[in-house]
Amino acid sequence: MNLAKQMFKNNRVVILGVSGLLVLLIVAGLLWQAEQESEDFEAIIQEIAVVTLKDNPEVLLYLGVEEADGIRWDPTKLTDLSDADYKQRNDNLTDLLRKLNAYDAAKLSPEDKLTYDIVKWELGAELQLNPYSDLNTDEYLLLSNFPPYFANNYPIRNYEDATNYNQALIGFSNKMAHFIDRIQERKRKGIIPPYETLRQMLANYESLRNTKPEQTILYTLYAEKLANLQLDSSKEEELKRALLQTIVDHILTSYGKLADLIKNDLMKQASGSQGIWSQPGGSEYYSARLRAATGTDLDPLEVHELAKRKVEEIVKEIRSQTSEQTQDTAAANSLLSGEELLQAVSGHPGKIMPSLSDWFDDELITDNPVDVRSYPVPFSGAGAFYIPLSVDGSRDGRFFLPLDNAIPASLAHLLAVHEGVPGHHLQISIQYDSPTIPLVRKANLLPGFVEGWAVYAETLCADSGLLDPVTVQSHLLNSYLGAVVDTGINGLKWTREQANENITSLIGTGSDDLIDSVIAFPGLLSSYAIGYDQFQSFREKAEDELQDRFDLKAFHSVLLRNGTMPFPILEQQVNQYIESVN
Repeated sequence: MNLAKQMFKNNRVVILGVSGLLVLLIVAGLLWQAEQESEDFEAIIQEIAVVTLKDNPEVLLYLGVEEADGIRWDPTKLTDLSDADYKQRNDNLTDLLRKLNAYDAAKLSPEDKLTYDIVKWELGAELQLNPYSDLNTDEYLLLSNFPPYFANNYPIRNYEDATNYNQALIGFSNKMAHFIDRIQERKRKGIIPPYETLRQMLANYESLRNTKPEQTILYTLYAEKLANLQLDSSKEEELKRALLQTIVDHILTSYGKLADLIKNDLMKQASGSQGIWSQPGGSEYYSARLRAATGTDLDPLEVHELAKRKVEEIVKEIRSQTSEQTQDTAAANSLLSGEELLQAVSGHPGKIMPSLSDWFDDELITDNPVDVRSYPVPFSGAGAFYIPLSVDGSRDGRFFLPLDNAIPASLAHLLAVHEGVPGHHLQISIQYDSPTIPLVRKANLLPGFVEGWAVYAETLCADSGLLDPVTVQSHLLNSYLGAVVDTGINGLKWTREQANENITSLIGTGSDDLIDSVIAFPGLLSSYAIGYDQFQSFREKAEDELQDRFDLKAFHSVLLRNGTMPFPILEQQVNQYIESVN
């Protein structure tokens, strides 16, 4: 080999080596860039979780999250957000939404892109509502529900937990005082909740004030958990005495102060029989509220027309039913109350479980326990409600049921499905159990998705003969009718008289109770109907397009495996499923 050839060979080796090094550097740079972009996105998502949760100990308690990156639950504190706190949180979330909007989402993995889309939609919906926060009456309802949620969710694992439980409740009087200050500030702006809202809340607060401290769920569940610790009897009695004093001084007294304010002041100035549109900014608030409640981009008129059409279809179906069908329902509808009702509801999941494998893939079928308890004093006249398991699974799911008032057996079974399996408990268990769903998404349970799924679960069981079809059909009718009246009064500015006329034209009789409910809680009833309608519409679309290739289990996996999400995003997931099968 001559010198020229040797030099060329050496140079070629060098060139190839340098080229290879450049390729490695470029690849490494691209990998580093992708890693940095992923980390930046994860940092944004975690920052949103921190802003949303770090100053909200009651939500952390609800989720069962004691510590996460940048988040630590304080067991001695209650959530007590001032107006300044709300504003700061709103400003922080606005900045974070700007970061999300500026982020190049096209470079994200499919999993991260889904999180991006969900969080961006939810942040947008929340920030759309925030300018009208003075009209939001959710805190009245949260205060009404505080005792069962706090008592059920607070972990009593040792003496320190038992002491902290009492310490946190001592802060309730400050929490209530600050809420009353905010009520007074809103009143100075000319904003007072509707008479119908105040009347319902007053009844709850008066009941709480008049409850004996040892009968409150804050005490009874505490004593039950305390007994499991097997502490020295003198220490146990000391803890219980301290809690009873706290309940008297800080809980019952505080509810009394709020009840007096409502009765002696607010109700005398409140307007009645008008929708939220009558308040300053009410129409804008309702549109934003309806979007957040239903998890859709439908406006009030679109929701109204859809719900009205469905009511007409269901009424037509009911009128076409034979007398034998309604007689069969009546014959099976013995009235249940007390222990008999509790047993009927507790035992119904056992009848459902064998059918779950027909509807869901094995990986979605939860083994998380759910139990049924007697509804806590003093809310025995109210309906059932579900409290989810904790995110880490250390706390079981539970739903409370009023036992004093007799209800038909078919309705008891419907409640078991709606609140338990395959309703709320199954759906939320899947979301909380998933290791791929980040905390910021687990913390957000969109009403339209959650309630819509539970209503869809009722129809699933009715189609399989596990629930009375007439009872389920009646519940569907009531849900759609609620959406008609909700949007009619709050969106289309119906008067009470117009609402009753429209209800009568649809079902043959008016309903003052329904009108009171939609005035008191705008958007709430629409979440049930529209949520269900979205699930049912997606199923009909998949069945129509896939025909004999439609797989119900695979379809339900698409609906549930990624947790709650806005329906426009879920529709994309359904479309991808249809395309993958085609």
